[in-house]
Amino acid sequence: MEPESLTSPIRHVVNRLIIWGADGVYFLTVLCVLALSIRVVAGILKILWFAPSYAAMLSALDPLLLLLMLAELLHTVALTLQNHHLPLRPLLALIFIAVLRHGVVLASTMSLASWNAGATLLGILALSFLLAQIPPQNAD
Repeated sequence: MEPESLTSPIRHVVNRLIIWGADGVYFLTVLCVLALSIRVVAGILKILWFAPSYAAMLSALDPLLLLLMLAELLHTVALTLQNHHLPLRPLLALIFIAVLRHGVVLASTMSLASWNAGATLLGILALSFLLAQIPPQNAD
């Protein structure tokens, strides 16, 4: 580490601009996720109000799981930036939600008797077991 007298005065300005830029990008990302969530909730309410069926429920569940994935991703990024390490449990939760979403898409588009549906079910079970076995950390 350099002594304080050897650092350039512009270095503090550049560091501050980098921090403000990262905070700005994170803030815009949160605003976009909130706007997307309002749109998704309105779409879900419209689908369930006009056509409450099994297919409508599956089509409403897909964007909701996408929102959960985005929220979990933002949570994982915030924890990583705060603690300077990537916590395992939120990352596995993100993967679990992604595999669950894949299963919902499979259920709404093709037969559940395919090998892809079986592999997805095995993935969900394996990730459920891993999430149950991993002890919670203080950052999770």
